[in-house]
Amino acid sequence: MCIIMCMNTITISVAEGRATLCELIRKVKSGVDVVLTNHGKPEVVMTAYRAKGRPWRVSKPTDPARFGDLQSPVMEDWQ
Repeated sequence: MCIIMCMNTITISVAEGRATLCELIRKVKSGVDVVLTNHGKPEVVMTAYRAKGRPWRVSKPTDPARFGDLQSPVMEDWQ
């Protein structure tokens, strides 16, 4: 029994997932997340591998209203 939780997530039992592994891999590669359950409890989430890129950083905040004051909370004296 396959339960569809939302458009990008499918919940399926481990036993059924074992029987349909190739089909599940195709679905995961297309962007669907698969939750494998054991006795109705979520155990494992299968997601597509995504290579990590460089983290997004702001070298100098150009708009303090957008980024907030990043230094004042850190530079305050501890009492």
